[in-house]
Amino acid sequence: MTISIRARLLLGVIGGMAILLAASALVVYAVMYRSLLDGYDEVLASTARTICGSIEQDGEQIKLEIDEHEMPEFFRTGRPDYFQLWQEDGKTVERSPSLQGTDLVQFEGPLDVHVFRPIRLPDGRMGRAVGLLFFPKIDDEVQVRIQPRRARLVVARETASLDSIIRFLRFVLVATTGGTVVLALLVGAIVVRQGLRPLDALAAGIAAIRHDELSRRVPTNDLPAEMVPVVQRLNDLLVRLEEAFHRERAFTSDAAHELRTPLAGLRSTLEVALARPRGVEDYKECMTDCLSIIGHMQAMADTLLALARLEGGQKTLRPEAIRLAGLFEDIWRPFADRVRERGIADVWHVPPELVCTSDRDILIMIVTNLLANAAVYTNDGGRIEVTAGQAGASIELKFANTGSRLSDEDARHVFDRFWRGDASRTDTGIHGGLGLALVRRAVALLGGKVDASVGGDVFTVRVTLPAC
Repeated sequence: MTISIRARLLLGVIGGMAILLAASALVVYAVMYRSLLDGYDEVLASTARTICGSIEQDGEQIKLEIDEHEMPEFFRTGRPDYFQLWQEDGKTVERSPSLQGTDLVQFEGPLDVHVFRPIRLPDGRMGRAVGLLFFPKIDDEVQVRIQPRRARLVVARETASLDSIIRFLRFVLVATTGGTVVLALLVGAIVVRQGLRPLDALAAGIAAIRHDELSRRVPTNDLPAEMVPVVQRLNDLLVRLEEAFHRERAFTSDAAHELRTPLAGLRSTLEVALARPRGVEDYKECMTDCLSIIGHMQAMADTLLALARLEGGQKTLRPEAIRLAGLFEDIWRPFADRVRERGIADVWHVPPELVCTSDRDILIMIVTNLLANAAVYTNDGGRIEVTAGQAGASIELKFANTGSRLSDEDARHVFDRFWRGDASRTDTGIHGGLGLALVRRAVALLGGKVDASVGGDVFTVRVTLPAC
């Protein structure tokens, strides 16, 4: 299930706030509870000290004198307090009238240390008690003649008022925390919605861009700073898409033009042959011409297919050690006779020992297209020069031929598909303008780079490949 950014922001902010508020409420509750309990215990301890002040040891007896008017809480019949006094041996010395013969629980604890404990009172109410082990006071006149005896006192009081305050405190903290979270949720929803409006506007702007309006750009005005890089990258993507669509349209147009011309030639040749009865030699010549045209069309289709496979990543590299001199010699052999018939000189500077680790099929494709390009466009009586050498961790190949009529500006386009220096395209159907485009893609697949330059009438292509 996908969660929106709005929901994630609200959950994150409100969830974090709720946790912080809950933690703060727990801390406040703990502090207030401890403070209220300490105050209540201090009242209990004060009462216990007052009672202890009225207890004295007379000989072997421990006596307690308590005035009903001074401590009426132990004598009233409704919601009274309680106390009980024991000797060290556990015998009860005195108990408050409110106990009516029942006993309180004795607390064990160190001498002269107040021990507090929640208890259930004899009438069933919840209460809190303090226990104290102490030595009763002794008259100074008889103190030296008797052995002091310890006594234990327990004073208990109901905690209804304390429990009520604590319950109210819990209610206030829970209500305050819950209300704050609800209000924060409402405010957060408004703030988040306002903050995400630029995203909604961006989505609407993107949705308004049609496939035939890729020249439009998403404006970056009035956008939050965090969204500007995203929109800039989006506009960059639109630029690349526009260029890609333009290339595809140009490719479709060029491909149609390249195929239309040989198809027209093929049709006209067949129509002329069928216009009237002819002899066997005429029909053979017609079929030969048609076969030649079909061969050029098939070569173009094979090149397009090779380009599509390279650009689609369908080719798997199989590196192997290749001796370049022998490879170049095998590739050049089909071109050698036709080149020499035109009086073209071929000069080779390829060391016999030069080895390159690469994919043989792709390297053959690269070299074949470059040598074929040189063989076709070199002027009669001109010169083709091939140079290869190692430069550090790279192999550098150079293919140069005379007879070029290209300019420096033209050299930047020689690797574009269907581009040719012949603006009139008189050789359409013969040279498809795809060989160097295929070279560029193949070199990139091998991890190298290729460039072209023109100097005078010399056209030069330089290829740099990894040596291993």
